[in-house]
Amino acid sequence: MTTAFLETTVLTNLLLKKDGSEEEATALLSTFAVVIVPQFAWKEFKRGPLANFRWMHNKLAATKSYAASMAALQRMSRSPRGYLTSTAIQALHTAFVSAFKGIAWEALGRTYGKNVDADVLIADALRLKLKQLIFYSWGQRKTLFGGQKKILTCYPDIDIKESMPLLDLTPIDCPNGQECCLKTSLVAQSQRVAVARAALASDDGRQETTRRRQFLRQIERHPQTPMGKRQCQQFGDAYFVLFCPNDAVIITTNERDIKPMADALNIAVANPTATP
Repeated sequence: MTTAFLETTVLTNLLLKKDGSEEEATALLSTFAVVIVPQFAWKEFKRGPLANFRWMHNKLAATKSYAASMAALQRMSRSPRGYLTSTAIQALHTAFVSAFKGIAWEALGRTYGKNVDADVLIADALRLKLKQLIFYSWGQRKTLFGGQKKILTCYPDIDIKESMPLLDLTPIDCPNGQECCLKTSLVAQSQRVAVARAALASDDGRQETTRRRQFLRQIERHPQTPMGKRQCQQFGDAYFVLFCPNDAVIITTNERDIKPMADALNIAVANPTATP
């Protein structure tokens, strides 16, 4: 197989990480003649990982303090928003590596002034690196591997906005009341939808899986039911299985959710972070 179908987790590794996973992703993708990044992956990237990097950027911008931002992150860790906490920590790691690796304090002193408070200096340096990374990453949708494919006609593809010093990623979803452009194709492949649904574990205890099973069953049994942005979010990982091109390989680190459906439909899956 010569075509890679890129899923959101690997897109995130490529664009937002500096921990070696970006190198693993690059190495695996270099073995394919064609890499397809569907716009659905970019949509999920913006509303998930990129939005959480923006949260960390805006917290640093609002507090102008590394210590205060860490306190806010610690409070967030006690909330149900575990994914935001995890991705915000990743944002700090990426920004720190980019901002300070190989940089002497004397150079920072020349930039910020010798009498600058270290707390302010670190917060501002990290914020600037996150800002650069956020704008660069989202801009890559126009060029990375030939630009985004499988365009979603219901999704507004909007550039990031800046209201100094905060960043605004809205909209991150399709408009309220908009029927999903994927629905017609899903209804037309109801047998494959049924196979994907049956492959999902009914007892894994996660709301995400339960909601995905419920949505797929709804499409299978009640195709007239509206499919809006909430249902599209529930659909999620099933997209990469049901819309994978013939003879392509799904490239993902999220084997737990994607591989059972892919196996049931005889679709190959490759994980760049898997140990050989």
